[in-house]
Amino acid sequence: MKKKILILVASFVLILSTSFAKSTGSFVPENVTAEFSRSFSFASDVNWENVSGFYKVSFTAFNKTLFAFYTADAEFMGIAINIPVEQLPGGLQSKLKTDYDNYWVTDLFRVDGSVVTGYYITLTSADRKIMLKSAGDGSWTFYKTLANY
Repeated sequence: MKKKILILVASFVLILSTSFAKSTGSFVPENVTAEFSRSFSFASDVNWENVSGFYKVSFTAFNKTLFAFYTADAEFMGIAINIPVEQLPGGLQSKLKTDYDNYWVTDLFRVDGSVVTGYYITLTSADRKIMLKSAGDGSWTFYKTLANY
């Protein structure tokens, strides 16, 4: 009898925790997902994330991973794609070599959108991780420190 009660209680807890986990996941408004589906009907492997008041969706299209950003009102903010350093304009590559020679590139993406257009790069050294941004004008500006080791 104790065994049956224990199994029943364990099952109830498992069902309750599963239901709770689903209800606390990130909520994406229907208008946002509808706008994305309308604009990117060809997308696959779609994953949503709520990031600081806007919605980021990662997806695959044309054999590439892309990231789109939307406001809560379903306004398209822009799209980002990871790129190799070789695709940066020459002036930005040169500035990296001269000003950040002690760092290595851990992330680089180009953003095209209505709110922000340009490049963002994450650089890591032995004791610091920073993010820089550029409007593509040949210069980098400090964006934020990501981690101190």
